[in-house]
Amino acid sequence: MSRDKDDHEYLHAFISMMDNLSDPWGIKDLHSRHVYMNKAAFAYTNTPLTFKIEGVRDEDFPAVWAECADELIEHDKRTEETKERVTVIETHYWFGRKELSPYISEKLPIFNNKGECIGVIWNAKPFDNRTPLNFINQKTPTVLTTEVATKTFTKAELDIVFLMLQRMSAKEIANIYDVSVRTIENRIHSIYQKADVHSLQQFEEYCVKHNLENYIPGRLINKGITFI
Repeated sequence: MSRDKDDHEYLHAFISMMDNLSDPWGIKDLHSRHVYMNKAAFAYTNTPLTFKIEGVRDEDFPAVWAECADELIEHDKRTEETKERVTVIETHYWFGRKELSPYISEKLPIFNNKGECIGVIWNAKPFDNRTPLNFINQKTPTVLTTEVATKTFTKAELDIVFLMLQRMSAKEIANIYDVSVRTIENRIHSIYQKADVHSLQQFEEYCVKHNLENYIPGRLINKGITFI
């Protein structure tokens, strides 16, 4: 990415902020080359602090997740092309762990003062099944499961239920499925009718009662990058 002085100063402001964050954060340019990662990002990617990441692409990192480079770069491209936040679930051996761990990763476009996209910011946070209702009730998350004992909802509806419990809006869900917002609103209305509820809060309570809060679509826990 060719950056003039203003762009460099603009990125520096982001870097100063990220330096003090405890979650993994990083910056990449328009060619999917890394510009910056904070210490938490080095730990997350299991990258030695001595490894110089600036100008390096994902496939050249000394880590096993580099095998997902194509999907990670696709994440960059979708963010740059849509000029909007794009969310994925990254499932790999993060932090050098021996077990697969799903993390939610978001990428957001960076715009300069001219409104031009000059790169992307990425972050990652642990995926769990806590809804806002769990926090209010101080309830610990339960074990995620790909199976659920219900005949009320179809598999396709359960996928939408999962996204609803992540507090995604109808517009965000519509973007994922590449359908109209009205289509998703109709599906949500149908789900509410089946559950005999009239609001998201009531639906969250319904899901807790019927053990749906710990459901996760099986496609999201395979090793790799899943666009949700």
